Amino acid sequence: MAASLLPPSAWAARLQNTAGALLVALAFAIPLSNALTSVLTALFAAAMLAGQAAGSWRGRWHAVGRHPAVLATLALYGSALLASLWSAAAPQAVLGQLLRSAALLLLPLFAVALWHTPWPRRCLQAFLLAMGLTLALSLAHALWVRLDAGPWPLPYKGGGDAIFHVHITHNVLMSVAALAWLARACTGRALAWRQRLAHGLLAALAVFDILWLVPGRTGYATLLAGLFVLALVCCPRRWLLHWLGGMAVLCAAALWMSGSVQDRLDRTWREIQAFEGAGSAQRGDVNLADHRLAIWREALQVIGQRPVLGHGTGSYRQAFCASAQPADMCLYGGGKHPHNQWLFAAIEGGLPALAAYAAWVATLGWLLWRQRGLQTMAAAMGPSLWVVWMVYAMVDTPLQLLTERHFFPLFFVLLLSAAQDAPRQAPQGTAG
Repeated sequence: MAASLLPPSAWAARLQNTAGALLVALAFAIPLSNALTSVLTALFAAAMLAGQAAGSWRGRWHAVGRHPAVLATLALYGSALLASLWSAAAPQAVLGQLLRSAALLLLPLFAVALWHTPWPRRCLQAFLLAMGLTLALSLAHALWVRLDAGPWPLPYKGGGDAIFHVHITHNVLMSVAALAWLARACTGRALAWRQRLAHGLLAALAVFDILWLVPGRTGYATLLAGLFVLALVCCPRRWLLHWLGGMAVLCAAALWMSGSVQDRLDRTWREIQAFEGAGSAQRGDVNLADHRLAIWREALQVIGQRPVLGHGTGSYRQAFCASAQPADMCLYGGGKHPHNQWLFAAIEGGLPALAAYAAWVATLGWLLWRQRGLQTMAAAMGPSLWVVWMVYAMVDTPLQLLTERHFFPLFFVLLLSAAQDAPRQAPQGTAG
């Protein structure tokens, strides 16, 4: 039968499969290309609209709309809409920020397309395939440089051996991949021992890549925090101290053997000392590479100007640059965002936005933690992903960054989907 003569039910099924396949492609593209990520997101949105007309999602919206994570997400986006009512920013700035914040609305769309389908498992596989490619190229680049083999012929973003993204994003994504591979090795009891060993080896190589090859303190923090929480979730109590001891040995080895880690920690200590003694005229000299400490101090002063309602959606740059001292701080990272999601919410949306953001992260944390007893990779690493978000959002503003504002909503849905389809069993972390 010609495609144009297909019955509505067939069109609905095709659009469901199209949306799922696009999300698999998106999971693969996020670690590799921002441009491809944007294109696939637009195609997915179009498939969702077409599916709505064809009745593809009949019965799904009602169940998804009542989910606590979706309600918290809608409330968080609603806080941005609310703050736009009193924003003093130019209309184009308000609209631009509302469009960036609209990435939050992908979370319920992803849930409608993914829950109770086989696509979440395929999305996880696609992401890990992309991260395996990234890891292989990162290791190859390190070897290429050390052999002095000439110009590197493939995509390269700089910052150590970061390949497709800058070093911070590379390390955050690699830390999530390491947690996923390790969670798979810990929970995949149906796997042959060779497969579990292979996943463990991939996790070890990802850790090596973060600590030795690609510089960046953010990646160190997200990796170690995630590993600690994964130990609490997966380890039987009798092995927990061994796991934590192994982490301590890993940290000591990295500090002793990795010049990158030593340099970063030394620089952090020097920056803290400089910050403590810096006067207002010296703030531009504090933490020159990313000067987060100085940015945070300025951001707190901006919050103090309008602590209750904030400056309004889209007003961050205008409000920050109006009072930043010295003025050239606005030319660095501080003019884009304050490198802290909490501070950004407080500056633009005041107390309503802070309350909505706190409710959002608390809801996600509660939902991911309570499903830790499911015998799946996704359920095991759910609390770790939440901790990665919390650590990352303390030193950056991921909802302002294209890669991150697509990656985290998709992954939160992928990991929450474990609770939709898997039988509940006793938590592994509480086993004797």
